[in-house]
Amino acid sequence: MIIKRNWRDAHPTIAHESGVDWRLLSSGTKTSGDIEEPELEPQYRCLKVITYVSFAKLQPSLSYQPHHHEDHEEIYYIINGTGKIKMGNEEVRFRDGDIIYIPENTTHSIINDSEEEMIDFLAFGGFTGKEKKEKKK
Repeated sequence: MIIKRNWRDAHPTIAHESGVDWRLLSSGTKTSGDIEEPELEPQYRCLKVITYVSFAKLQPSLSYQPHHHEDHEEIYYIINGTGKIKMGNEEVRFRDGDIIYIPENTTHSIINDSEEEMIDFLAFGGFTGKEKKEKKK
């Protein structure tokens, strides 16, 4: 069965307090630090290793709240726009065409420092198999 989905047919949600996220495909497993995804029809919960694929937009002068994911890594592919990515104490500029790798357990934030241009990007999450460690009582 071919699974095809257009982002225009997905319901958006707010991501990390500032971005707009269209969850396109998912594994159906809630991961650490993930957004609250809208209800997806069963055929779009088809992923086995990749935990999600999202199309995201970040408005001018906004940034994602710094966050991390304990159990998955992420890749951002920048479709349109320029800005900065901050990981830990490092910060670098990006532009359309760039791909950014974010390891698990790395605090990160994407920043749109433009006053006019929206950033459009794809976000991919990949489960690393590392479980969240429970605190001893």
